[in-house]
Amino acid sequence: MTSCPPGQIGLINAYSTLNLGDAAIYSAFSTLMPEAVLVACVQDTEPDAKLGVAFQQRRPRQCAAYVSVGGDIFNNSREWLITKAFLLNLAELTRHPSRTILFGQSIPRSCHGLSFFALCQGLKRLAAVCVRDAESHRRLRQAGVEARLSFDTAFVLQSSDSAQRAAVSLFKGIDLDPSQAAVVSVRAFDSMYTHDNQSFVQRMAALCRGLLQEGLTPTMLIQSRAYGADNDLSVAHAIQVQAPGTAVLDPFLPDGLVPSWQLAMAVFAMAHRVIAVRYHTAVLSLAAGKVPFHLHYSNKGRDLCQRLHLPGSDLGLFDPGRTLDAILASPPQGFDHQAIRDQVRRDFAWAMGQLPLMGSR
Repeated sequence: MTSCPPGQIGLINAYSTLNLGDAAIYSAFSTLMPEAVLVACVQDTEPDAKLGVAFQQRRPRQCAAYVSVGGDIFNNSREWLITKAFLLNLAELTRHPSRTILFGQSIPRSCHGLSFFALCQGLKRLAAVCVRDAESHRRLRQAGVEARLSFDTAFVLQSSDSAQRAAVSLFKGIDLDPSQAAVVSVRAFDSMYTHDNQSFVQRMAALCRGLLQEGLTPTMLIQSRAYGADNDLSVAHAIQVQAPGTAVLDPFLPDGLVPSWQLAMAVFAMAHRVIAVRYHTAVLSLAAGKVPFHLHYSNKGRDLCQRLHLPGSDLGLFDPGRTLDAILASPPQGFDHQAIRDQVRRDFAWAMGQLPLMGSR
């Protein structure tokens, strides 16, 4: 168990609890620091209070230490310039550099040139940097940042009996036997990504029609109800229109007793198979013991496939017919992620140990 300096730990560059991947990350840090008081600021009007974090209206201040936690928070949508949002996140990262670590993040494709240079200058001042994918690790090391490579923080999480009961109710609510469900995550794509959103919808709808013909029910799990393109509802409904018979599962229950990420883990464990477009669908499915078929759209997903030898392909090469054949040919055998969980815990203990208050204990 990682010991913590006295006082609060600030989770900085947090984003939203309406994205269950981010919500999972916040809960994971609560699991890693059970004795700490974790504080964070997110964009939500009513953040999920079940994540083990005290959410406040302003960014954390006067904390004993700070952990930068936002997954792809250093996206920079203006290719050759720097956006205001990027600069604000960078300023938050470097406000207290000697008391700050970056853990479990990725450096997205959109962060390059001037923005990547500025980020690296800031990262060099931090107490520790640990990223979750090999490409981010390579880029940072080549730029002179002493980064360590680990896995996503959410690998330390586990589901619960209450989440399993809630998942049973969720499947019953749409009259669906989970043993016939092919759970699929989707997302919309904006200017920060190279994928065409209309083409993605058409190809996903074709895949769903193919699953239906094979006797499976394609079941789109809403992984995010957040902001702009990071809201899965519209793209899920567009796919439903083109593939009638496709179901939708929404883990963001208004009166839910378990966090969205935990309910999703239970859904993945019960489903016949999981097809992951979103990264944390793959992570949480693996953490639930189920091997997903991963249609990755960024370096973090590609890295997960390569390092863990998962079935899948780049989303840009996604052909519905060939992908359906590959999905049916790769049964979702059990996955033991204990070694990954242990590595994340060791790497986090190392990173926290680089903080002055931690090193002196």
